[in-house]
Amino acid sequence: MKTAAADQPLLPYTRKYLGSKRQLKDWLAQTMIARAGLPGSFLDGFCGTGAVGIAMAARGVPRIVAVDSLRSNCAILRGFGQACPRIGELLRALNALPPQRGYITASFAGTYFTESNCARMDAAREAIARMAARAEITEGEHDMLLASFLLAADRVANTLGQYDAFMKNISERSVVDGRHVVDERVQTAFTLRPLDPLPGRLEVMEEDMLVAAAHVEVDVAYLDPPYNHRQYCDNYHVLENLARWEKPLLSGKTLKFDRAGLKSPFSKRGKAAGALETLVSRILAPHVFLSYSSEGILQRDEIEAILSARGDVWFSEIPYPVFGNGAGVSARRTVKEFLFHLSVKGAG
Repeated sequence: MKTAAADQPLLPYTRKYLGSKRQLKDWLAQTMIARAGLPGSFLDGFCGTGAVGIAMAARGVPRIVAVDSLRSNCAILRGFGQACPRIGELLRALNALPPQRGYITASFAGTYFTESNCARMDAAREAIARMAARAEITEGEHDMLLASFLLAADRVANTLGQYDAFMKNISERSVVDGRHVVDERVQTAFTLRPLDPLPGRLEVMEEDMLVAAAHVEVDVAYLDPPYNHRQYCDNYHVLENLARWEKPLLSGKTLKFDRAGLKSPFSKRGKAAGALETLVSRILAPHVFLSYSSEGILQRDEIEAILSARGDVWFSEIPYPVFGNGAGVSARRTVKEFLFHLSVKGAG
């Protein structure tokens, strides 16, 4: 019997995420293996949705270390490193809870989510926190439930790829006069779905990559730092808020919490080069691969100069299409993804 769409297992990159390497993961994995061989350990730095690490695991890499500073990204990935026999029972119980008004409803109803979905989310998120506090679920079960919750929230969010703004037409039809004004899934019921555990050994670290670089040793390191002025903590503040579940005060039209401690120097024009120099000087791997966009703050020659201070640098690029500028605009444009390979002098 065919499985209903709502019951299909999810993957960590089954979500709206600007900068995701979902389209490029296979090219990246194949290129890295061709250049450096199949590693025994692989670092997915600034991992985001974890698409590249997952692609490497699928090719037989036994140990993947994924590092990101956002708890929401780490929480989702951790959920896919678990195998819990009773997860189906727990998901069904959460989906059957009666809606309740709480922090999510008071904060986001009518903006990022419909009011009815907010009430469903409040019931489920409080239950996950309560079960964890009472030790009614294991740490692994908590990870899976939270990952499923965050992916379910993203699925019904009133956004197009990021949360730095919400679409204004939450009560409208999906398409009005040929213009995409709201994702049609916004009106569907918030529902937690099962996860499909990933192969291999997945270690997820919620840490600043500049700090992690000095103590994580691997055979191959892949780095995908932010490349423009848009801070990821701004783009995904709603999911980050739901993951942390500290219920902070919100401010501004876009309902953000205080994210001062989550700002990345890689997204600041005056600090990006210095941050990359620090990162490259600390990284503990004989092979280092760096992704960067042709539309980034740093230019190709700047990056090559920084990398070459530690060894020989190889370069490749690939064009790929991305969606255009802003909500409601569906036109595609083409950008280039740069890939640098640093063979560290004296390593190996």
